[in-house]
Amino acid sequence: METLRFLMTSTLYPPYHLGGDAIHVKYLAEELVKRGHEVHVLHSLDAYRIKRKNLPEKVEQDGIFTHAIKTHLNISSYTAYAFGNSPSILKKFRGLVREIKPDVVHYHNISLLGYGILEKHDDYLNLYTAHDYWLICQQNNLLKNRFEICKGSSCFYCALRWGRPPQLWRRFKSFRRAIECIDLIITPSNYVQRKLSQEICVRSLTLPNFVPSPPENISPIDCTNYFFFVGLLEKHKGILGLLDLFKEFRREIKARLVIVGDGSLKNYIRAFIERNSLNSLVSYIGFVSDKNKVYSLYKEALAVIMPSIWPENAPLVALEALSVGTPVIASNNGGLPEIVEKLDKKLIFNNWIELQNILLNFSRNEFPSDKIKAVYEQNFSPKMYLDKYIETIQRALCK
Repeated sequence: METLRFLMTSTLYPPYHLGGDAIHVKYLAEELVKRGHEVHVLHSLDAYRIKRKNLPEKVEQDGIFTHAIKTHLNISSYTAYAFGNSPSILKKFRGLVREIKPDVVHYHNISLLGYGILEKHDDYLNLYTAHDYWLICQQNNLLKNRFEICKGSSCFYCALRWGRPPQLWRRFKSFRRAIECIDLIITPSNYVQRKLSQEICVRSLTLPNFVPSPPENISPIDCTNYFFFVGLLEKHKGILGLLDLFKEFRREIKARLVIVGDGSLKNYIRAFIERNSLNSLVSYIGFVSDKNKVYSLYKEALAVIMPSIWPENAPLVALEALSVGTPVIASNNGGLPEIVEKLDKKLIFNNWIELQNILLNFSRNEFPSDKIKAVYEQNFSPKMYLDKYIETIQRALCK
């Protein structure tokens, strides 16, 4: 197989990251390097410094070449957000294209890199993975008024309600022309593909996300009979509704709720647990950096609950749970049902009453671990993803 040179672009990249989209880029880069390809990643240290004050220690990237954008006062990110482009980012990107001469430029989350880098500057394949709705939504999440899934186009007032300056450049013809330079959009869910195709006339392919195989030896933990929530502690993740449900049915639900994560609601969650005397029923552990411990929590859980309000794409949390044989209970929003239905449609809920019924009648014995792991291997494993990814690229390059 011919080896290829990849240039990936991502606003954030581990260890300077916050969410699953950056982790996906790292997973993909690592798998490509294992197959002998050359991988470069352009990311913005400016964007991370805006969101976090302290920088984590840099870690070895296992053969991946990383290129960080650093400017005075993080000006590149502010400029990219306000004007759609940043001269310093465009200069860095074009310089890398000249130096690397990539066969493939693969864009991921470019919300604080600017749309100008989508324009072709050489003869390479232009890929874009839609980890969210940035191409059609300034807020990235397709939420109108914070809690309602958007079905129209009132972006200007929506931005103001979110407390953010409207991105007027989204109406520029240059933005549309840049999007048209994309050769192929990869969407991790059919839901996102349908939403984007309503407004963007670019060829697209649904290719679900993947996660690496779990650790071979997952340590047992002294914790049993619990449902597990792990992720960002923000309203759009549905964590507040989940807490209310456990509060209201504290006597009926015969299992605990364990919460792991970080976000703006962490202090509220601690106070909620204390105020409602839920310490024996709900445990908030905080953020867990030890991935092995998270996998231990996955494995011992009755199920992982994903009560998202926003239309999730293909979150890695769900795939990690399946990889260790743990079922996922999820809201019927975005791409979540596309994952859960491969296991059992009755684990999908449309409202809090349906979730209540699932939890009250849940039996772990109905979902054998071997069956769940098989779902992971057949749909969300690295081999499944990389085989189709490389095949798609080679077919496109041969045209």
